[in-house]
Amino acid sequence: MQAIPTVVITVEPEETAQARVSRALQPRGFRVGCSLGRPGDAEFQKRILLDALDLLLHPVEPGLVVARDYT
Repeated sequence: MQAIPTVVITVEPEETAQARVSRALQPRGFRVGCSLGRPGDAEFQKRILLDALDLLLHPVEPGLVVARDYT
């Protein structure tokens, strides 16, 4: 049986850690409902999505929530 690789983008790192997901990205300072940043800012949102997908290529310790700052 093969697993399907997944990654979570979260603004609630404590709750995500409790769920024991395999990979997670936390954009620091973002709030619930805006986990990809400002509405309508496609380029900025794409940057966050690419960083999340990068976790699939460069795995981290299972259950670790990777926090990154975005400006």
